[in-house]
Amino acid sequence: MTGKELTQAYTRREFLASAARITGTLAVGSLVAPEPLGAVSQQVPRRVLGRTEREVSIVGLGLGPLGIAGYSCAELQAVVRAALQEGINYFDVQPDYGESERYLAPLLEGHREDIFVVTKTWEQSKKEALASIEESARRMRVEYIDAVLLNMIVLFDLERLFTPDGALAALQEARKEGWVRFLGVSAHMGVDTLAQVVDSGEFDIVMPVVNFVDRHTYNFEEKVLPVALKHQVGVAAMKVLGGAVDLDYSTPQQRALLDPEAHETAIHYALSMPGVCTAVIGCKSIQEVRRAAQAARRFRTMDSVALQALSARGRQLAAEWGEHLGPV
Repeated sequence: MTGKELTQAYTRREFLASAARITGTLAVGSLVAPEPLGAVSQQVPRRVLGRTEREVSIVGLGLGPLGIAGYSCAELQAVVRAALQEGINYFDVQPDYGESERYLAPLLEGHREDIFVVTKTWEQSKKEALASIEESARRMRVEYIDAVLLNMIVLFDLERLFTPDGALAALQEARKEGWVRFLGVSAHMGVDTLAQVVDSGEFDIVMPVVNFVDRHTYNFEEKVLPVALKHQVGVAAMKVLGGAVDLDYSTPQQRALLDPEAHETAIHYALSMPGVCTAVIGCKSIQEVRRAAQAARRFRTMDSVALQALSARGRQLAAEWGEHLGPV
């Protein structure tokens, strides 16, 4: 099996296994109306997301853990409200994150201008990618989506990607029609492929893995971030806490690879990397949102001494984790 075939098999297994385990979601009719948002004494700081010129919170909320594990509509919305109260405005969803797009819809209606919402598509043809974007917009009941990312770009046929029938053409048409404002791409493996696609200059946002452990295995920091800076591409870091153990997001018992006492350090590491605008954290509770927001408010750029000390620990853990996100 070639490296590309291995990558495709691995990622499809991960996706199909996660999708098959989604249970316990509510009917759309059970969505609850938005409630007035409270305030905190200090909002999460913001940064400009590359050439989009949009200001986004330096931590974002990823709804995958809530959606895939089948949390209820009320539970998901409570976490989103808590994030909004903290000043978090970057929200990451995906069509296969359970009912997350539908459950988010009422809060988007009430606070659309406060929320920068990002979804994704796996589709490679122009027709299918446009249909995917349309369905996401319908589920979220919005006239436009702030950004759509081509998900796991290592699975895409790069020759087709840049053709008139490819997914990039779909994103470009959606932007022209006003359905999408910004174009993006994501990957948690296939570092060289992601760097190549970002270097095309066609994308406004990139979502790579950024954590102090996987730097020693995948190293998006040195291979992708400089390319993003070159093109003023906004960087939304993912897997900041290492991702879930065994990449299993199917139950409420899911936990990050990094121990809780290392979470704030991991967030500060990601935010210290050149070009990173926001660290997207998959919070499953109000308490986790509060902790992520607190880490964001306490953020100070890590100096070379701190980064060097953290590198030693990261190298040790990388030897234990291995290629846990898929082939390099």
